[in-house]
Amino acid sequence: MSKYSAAVLLLIFAVVLSVRLYFAFSTLYFTSDDSYFHLRQVEHIQDTGKPIFDDALSYSGRAFIFNPVFHYIIAFFSLFMPLTIAAKLLPNIFAASLIFFIYLISKKITKSTNVALFTAFLSGFVPVFFAETATRLTPVSLAIPLIFLLIYAFMNIGSTFWLYCYLAVLVLLSFLHPIVSLFVLGLFIYLILVRVESLKQSRDEIEVSIFSIFFILWAQFIIYKKPLLYHGLSVVWQNIPKDVLSEHFAATTTLGAIYQIGLIPFVIGLYVIYLFLFKKKQKDIYLIMAFAASAGLLLWLRFIELKIGLMFFGLVLVVLFSQGYLQFVEIVKKSKVSRFLWLFAALIFAAFLVLSVYPSIALAQKESQSITPDEINALEWIKSNTPPQATIVATVNEGSMVTAIAQRKNVMDSSFLMQRDVAERFNDLKRIYTTTLEVEAVGLMDKYGADYIYFSGKARAYFKTDKIRYADGKCFLKVYDDHVQVYKKLPECRVKTV
Repeated sequence: MSKYSAAVLLLIFAVVLSVRLYFAFSTLYFTSDDSYFHLRQVEHIQDTGKPIFDDALSYSGRAFIFNPVFHYIIAFFSLFMPLTIAAKLLPNIFAASLIFFIYLISKKITKSTNVALFTAFLSGFVPVFFAETATRLTPVSLAIPLIFLLIYAFMNIGSTFWLYCYLAVLVLLSFLHPIVSLFVLGLFIYLILVRVESLKQSRDEIEVSIFSIFFILWAQFIIYKKPLLYHGLSVVWQNIPKDVLSEHFAATTTLGAIYQIGLIPFVIGLYVIYLFLFKKKQKDIYLIMAFAASAGLLLWLRFIELKIGLMFFGLVLVVLFSQGYLQFVEIVKKSKVSRFLWLFAALIFAAFLVLSVYPSIALAQKESQSITPDEINALEWIKSNTPPQATIVATVNEGSMVTAIAQRKNVMDSSFLMQRDVAERFNDLKRIYTTTLEVEAVGLMDKYGADYIYFSGKARAYFKTDKIRYADGKCFLKVYDDHVQVYKKLPECRVKTV
């Protein structure tokens, strides 16, 4: 890498990271309920050296099955800086580092430094990836860059250095996040594509591919053996209740997907897929296409959460964009308007600013407002003014905030694995918020030993109700009211069977 390309690449990294950190630190809180689950795990590792696998607060007592590698990484760096800084800074450094791996892959397939640099900049502003990782504490911010590092290492598997790098990253990623399943499927599709197109493949590549597939499957089985035996094949859908399933594996319109991916990489990326499926052959391009097919297939089958699938699919299309942009540059250079190449490049860059950078910032701005100070204040009030053994009713997407911020038991949260009664719990939760019958609400509260109802704007929107309709009765007392309401069920109110 020349000094020029290294300097430009570092400048791109600085720009992407600076914009990310602006949103991260201008937002006082994390902007997803899951972030507080991860934060609580990191805090527990800080205090005890171990994550929380047996949790007395979630579902009022349950076992967790998850990969704690990410939490140990954040906990390690929090030894050298406050956790509040580490939890915002490190995920954004991880996410911004993606540009280096996209640059390397693009340079490999195009042999053009300028094209690779432009592609690296483009990868820093894929709207869905930018918005979903800038203000959240999530393992995805590390897992997705590692997948692209793994792809580049695989492309150079003949080198001893990159072989060892590949194996090290493969092991780390296998125990970091289930998104590694995308890599498994991508390798499998790649092997099929190469065989169908009758392209030569080195023995090292074949052996590493087969080893990777079996190792990742083995690692996932080791981690998720209990949920697999407990739930069967439905573990693929994470035991999510049917009424909640549409949120995790939601469908989206084509325009919605394009907006979240970015119009330029979407159009050019699909064109490159068409070009190399029917007119050209290049093994490295087939490898990238295989991962695009992997993400697309899992999204179509609803085997992967929509936002994660779109992140990966969009970034793969960005890599394919580099090849399409190279084709465009070569055509212009051979034409009579070659002297205006700089103008075409400037127009494409301007279009990218409008169609990718602006949506990234707009989505991040919207995401930064998803959790309000009123909600946090209410949870902190619960922490200070309720008994430590109290159980709080909150929506599924606020349950981890209850356990992390209020430090109280919840009735339900978004971790559904190893829970047999999630459908029943969700229906009961819904009835607590929407029923008009006080006696029914008291009975359901008693069923789960619940003492308080946390009624936020999210609950209003989620259950489409503007108030707790039975709250004016004799059994519930409004104990907090500041845009968010907290209701206490009076202990003398119980439903008795006569």
